[in-house]
Amino acid sequence: MSNQAEESIHDGHDTERVEKSAGVVQSDQLKSAPRRWMIAAFSGLYIMTFVFQFGNYSTSTYAAYATSAFKGHSLLSASRVVETIASLLSYPIVAKLSDMIGRVELFAFSIGLSAVSLVLYAACQNVETYFVAGLFDAIGNVGFGITQQIFISDLTTLRNRGLWLSLPDSIASIPTLYLGTIVADAFLNHSTWRWGYGMWAIVLPVAAIPLLLTLFLWEYRTKKTVQETAKTPRILQDIQPEDSILTKTYKLFWVELDFLGCLLLIAGLSLILIPISLTGSSNSLAWKHANFIAMIVVGFVLFALFFVWDSLFAKKPFIPFRLVKHKTIVAACALSVCDFMHYSLFTVFFPSYLQVAGHFSAGHATRIDNSLRVAFQIASLVVAVLMHYSKRAKIWVLVGVCLCILGQGLEIYLVNVNGDHPANEASFITAKTLVGVGRGFYQTAAQVCLQAVVERDEVAVATGVYFAAMNFGGAIGTSISGAIWRSNLLYKLTSYLPDASKSKASSIFGSIVVAQKFAVGSTERIAIDRAYRETQKLLAIAATCVLVPMLLAMWFIKNVDLTKDQKKGEEETNRNNAAEKTVVGDDKSDS
Repeated sequence: MSNQAEESIHDGHDTERVEKSAGVVQSDQLKSAPRRWMIAAFSGLYIMTFVFQFGNYSTSTYAAYATSAFKGHSLLSASRVVETIASLLSYPIVAKLSDMIGRVELFAFSIGLSAVSLVLYAACQNVETYFVAGLFDAIGNVGFGITQQIFISDLTTLRNRGLWLSLPDSIASIPTLYLGTIVADAFLNHSTWRWGYGMWAIVLPVAAIPLLLTLFLWEYRTKKTVQETAKTPRILQDIQPEDSILTKTYKLFWVELDFLGCLLLIAGLSLILIPISLTGSSNSLAWKHANFIAMIVVGFVLFALFFVWDSLFAKKPFIPFRLVKHKTIVAACALSVCDFMHYSLFTVFFPSYLQVAGHFSAGHATRIDNSLRVAFQIASLVVAVLMHYSKRAKIWVLVGVCLCILGQGLEIYLVNVNGDHPANEASFITAKTLVGVGRGFYQTAAQVCLQAVVERDEVAVATGVYFAAMNFGGAIGTSISGAIWRSNLLYKLTSYLPDASKSKASSIFGSIVVAQKFAVGSTERIAIDRAYRETQKLLAIAATCVLVPMLLAMWFIKNVDLTKDQKKGEEETNRNNAAEKTVVGDDKSDS
């Protein structure tokens, strides 16, 4: 009797270990580490997050100046589309890789890739190199961001997860949102945007040392245990040691990473979104060309084939459609798609609008735009505390969605008050704050709800899909933003500029530096400001419209009990204690 009980207990543990992925086992090892190791790991994570955010908010100011240097300011939307597509594809892949090879290795890979992107930004001499740098930057940011979220999710309970997920970014973002723009202004005024990028290529790897050193040292100390408990991670169970290199390569890329699905999605989104973002007054005849229409059509066909392949034929689909059975996941992803579509629609050219039509400096314009991010980070912490005490999350999703729509709706009026001037700084910050608070509430709560309805081994992939949905919405919004901007701004500049300056419309359209050279109050500047205000208002209207479906999607989020994982853990502990007592009792009776 006792031997059977012992065997069943050990068999159960062994099965659990075999099914755990390398990434989960790695997190379990750290979870069992002494407190000093956990403190060191989280301290390193906070330092790295701080530097990552500082660098991102500083370098984002240089985008308009870098593209303007290549006479390509209007290509900002196209570069954002490319970066957003790269981010969209990276989330599910990084989530899978974090299970396959581990969280620690993904941290190192992501930080290295980000450093390379900064070097390319600093050295680029043309738009093509700038685009490549953007690709590396997008993948590196995604890698660090998603690995951070998965890493924290592995080590926290549902009730407190919202707080722990929000803390690193909030603590890092709130000061760096403003410090970053101050640093950016200093480089633009006293140096060059190239050194603005180059500085962070040095700082980033140095700041990564505490985090990576802590995690690699702990992994080294527990290497023997990890090898024993994770000999066959479930995600690699189809790859056998005796397989040939060709077979292993096939199973890894074709089966595990769904290379065909990834390729279909890349091609489909690229052929749809990039051409659309490049249409407009400067390329208005594109719609009459057969090859342009063919690209769009082929893009939609490939996009449809991606869904057919991944839903019916792929053994391990790029986007796991098994998650569709959870209406909470579908609803959370729908909220993200709409929100980030609206955000990209309005925000891509908003800092440029503030600098030209609002007459703000580059750093000042970025700080106004960043008020949304500050509000988001503070609201994330507030709602995390509210979820902890209310033990529910859905109510905060409902509140957040309504605030988002209210804030964005106000922007329609503010960007062109009475048709003759932009609103003041305080009004913009108020509207941005409403959107930021709304996003902080709904996004933090929805992410916790999404992770609550899946099994633990699905948390990484589900989180990856959730963040991919954000980038999918962002890619669509950025593409539409580019089309609206290019279709309207050049036409309006040509219409409003005095006859003597109409020939300068194209150069003004292509560079905000040229647009800002005209004196405030001059006939040309009045025409330029009017063209910018009216075009940005169209973007504000479109952005508000795409938020409306969120009012329906928010009701499908499940109102989960955030203490359920604690109850489950207590029940499991009680069962284990009962089993141990049974074994001890049987041993005594046998003796």
